Amino acid sequence: MAAVLPFSSFMKPLLFLSFLILPLVAHPDPKHTLEHLEEHLKETPDNPQLLAQKVELLMDTEHLDLARPVCDRLLQVAPGKREFLLLEAQVTLEERDTASALTKTRAVTATNPDFAAGWKFLSRVEEESGNREAAIAALLHSLSVNSKPAPSDVLTCAAWLRERAKPGDIETAISEIDKGLAKLGVLSGLHYQAIELELPLGHYDSSLRRIDALTARFRPSADLSMRRAEILEKAGRFPEAAAACDSALALMDTLPASRKKAEAFQKRFAEIELRKQANLDK
Repeated sequence: MAAVLPFSSFMKPLLFLSFLILPLVAHPDPKHTLEHLEEHLKETPDNPQLLAQKVELLMDTEHLDLARPVCDRLLQVAPGKREFLLLEAQVTLEERDTASALTKTRAVTATNPDFAAGWKFLSRVEEESGNREAAIAALLHSLSVNSKPAPSDVLTCAAWLRERAKPGDIETAISEIDKGLAKLGVLSGLHYQAIELELPLGHYDSSLRRIDALTARFRPSADLSMRRAEILEKAGRFPEAAAACDSALALMDTLPASRKKAEAFQKRFAEIELRKQANLDK
């Protein structure tokens, strides 16, 4: 089963009150941060943003018994706000009441189709409830309405689709990765995952274009050249694979003499030379 995303990744979208960020950052110690927050609450005890921040902090420090009454007060002073309803569902899940958390999160997302954080959390609760199909659907929806999703969410979605392996799932996983790249820019982890999915399908040219994009973004490297060689070998294009090996050797040869003396370097260099010759012999 694919790893479920950690609780903190679901909480961060709720830290939205910009005027509180600087004073909180100034006190990295949770105890000091809580004390600082309490000072603000003395002045405005029913400020919903302050109450929400307190709930988050208490959960981060695993004081769920203290978080619950603050959360209940928050919903009294600001009923119906989707971010706070989601926060209450998160408290419920941390209290190990998965069934109630699922009911509450489904209710929030049902009336907020554009609430990316809510759909992402719903995916987590569905997964923890053993509902992988529903978890995939929720995560796909979250990605579709999120203008800047976390790369880990894209990779989790692709991993779940790959594991499910229904007809069209691999193509959907590749498509979701490409959508993520369009929103986030060139990220090696996403491109490498897409290549891993594409090669068994024979999408060699697409994988080579990904290597081109990574080379343009991060400059040429022996590692990228050897990744290109691997794709070309799988495509049966052995002379081109040999040329890619030669490129890797040339890039390695530009390194300082002190690095080239290392045993690991010399071993790797010799391996690539042998691989180049093997491709030339095919």
